[in-house]
Amino acid sequence: MLNGLFKEKYALPLEEVKRRHEYDDSRYIRIQGMDVHYRDIGEGPVLILLHGMFSSLHTWEDWINILKDDFRIIALDAPNYGFTGPHPKGMFKNIYSEFLNEFTDALNIQECMLAGNSLGGWMSWEFAGRYPEKVKKVILIDSAGFFFVVPWLLMTMAFPLSPLISRTMKFPRGAFKAVLKQVYGNPDRLRKEKLNLYYDLMMREGNRSSGARVVHYIRNNIGFRTGYMKGITQPTLVMWGRKDRWIPVRHVKEFCSKIRNCRSVIYDDAGHMPMEELPEITAQDAREFLLADNNR
Repeated sequence: MLNGLFKEKYALPLEEVKRRHEYDDSRYIRIQGMDVHYRDIGEGPVLILLHGMFSSLHTWEDWINILKDDFRIIALDAPNYGFTGPHPKGMFKNIYSEFLNEFTDALNIQECMLAGNSLGGWMSWEFAGRYPEKVKKVILIDSAGFFFVVPWLLMTMAFPLSPLISRTMKFPRGAFKAVLKQVYGNPDRLRKEKLNLYYDLMMREGNRSSGARVVHYIRNNIGFRTGYMKGITQPTLVMWGRKDRWIPVRHVKEFCSKIRNCRSVIYDDAGHMPMEELPEITAQDAREFLLADNNR
């Protein structure tokens, strides 16, 4: 009944978003009632790339171009974001680890390595903890996992009824740009094309309410189930931007205190998304870690 009272407004049709931002090699696979958008590029050890909140597989474009000669890289739009869009069941316990289990089965991936940024970091460590036989190594980039204060625009999505009310909102582009600039250690690195991309993905039909459901779910559960980290014995690299305004750099020590086989690297001139700001150096660090024979 409430859904009928809050009809979606200002939404960009999926086909229009695809027209603007789809890749020539974009692929789709039907999983859990969704047409999951992904790219599958290169040959070698499988590396799955997982984006953050209100982002998409587009965030990995530079890493894909740099690393595709060394790995079979699979980047995907996670449920509730990007072209994949809302999960038909909304949010529920273990949504992303269960999804990744089905996704890897569907692509006949028996073993992989993971790299996840922000919310994608949460997906990575939970999947590695619940399905250790499938995961060889893990990279966590400014990962979600411990308590942090989200930006004000996202905070409003944690209010009661926010998943419904957000359907009627057209986020002001100026306010959206201000929040997005906080993601970068150097805001001047935010290109107009990136701003347009992320804004279009936010306004893609269904994504505002589904994104709000994610924030609302995390708030209602008072964060994340960090107990899964105890099951992670795989070599893990924690990457972090020292200028991260969303999740503070002190979380590096918290991850490495929970995950036994952990090392870290901090980038002084990066914010919440080092792989976008400093793609060459971060990709090189990732390559060395992932291809090393002995990380134990």
